[in-house]
Amino acid sequence: MKIKGFLCTTTAATNEEYREVLKKRNIWMAVLALTGALIAGSTFYAYQSQRAMLPEYIMGVYCGFGTGIFLAGILFLIKNLILLGNEEKLKQSRLENADERLDEINKKAARTTLMVLLIVVAAFCMVLGIYEPVLIKALLFFVNVFVFTYIITFTYYKKKM
Repeated sequence: MKIKGFLCTTTAATNEEYREVLKKRNIWMAVLALTGALIAGSTFYAYQSQRAMLPEYIMGVYCGFGTGIFLAGILFLIKNLILLGNEEKLKQSRLENADERLDEINKKAARTTLMVLLIVVAAFCMVLGIYEPVLIKALLFFVNVFVFTYIITFTYYKKKM
């Protein structure tokens, strides 16, 4: 099953507008790839130089996470570059991702996912906070980040829209 419009819906009405959207996304994909490379590279360096005393399993998790992010960024960057080089594929992608229904589905899915994530993180931190009190502080920190980010972005988009 192909998930159309997953994290890439657009309001671009023309191929030129969509081309600009893809160019901006390419910057973010390059940043994503660079971040993954830095995570994997610094983990590998820490392991080789024995500067971090983490279990080998955890080092593998960090290295794999960084490698996965790097590869995802590179693959999406290549996909976007192919679209930018082929006018017909660009148009087809724009039409697929400009569907208002997909945009609404994405928004509802994001809201539901966010609520489930908040509930799971809160429950996780509350239960494990009994054994490791720092998790309660982490929970409060993340809830505060969420609330303040929501207020700031809500205010921003309310003025912009």
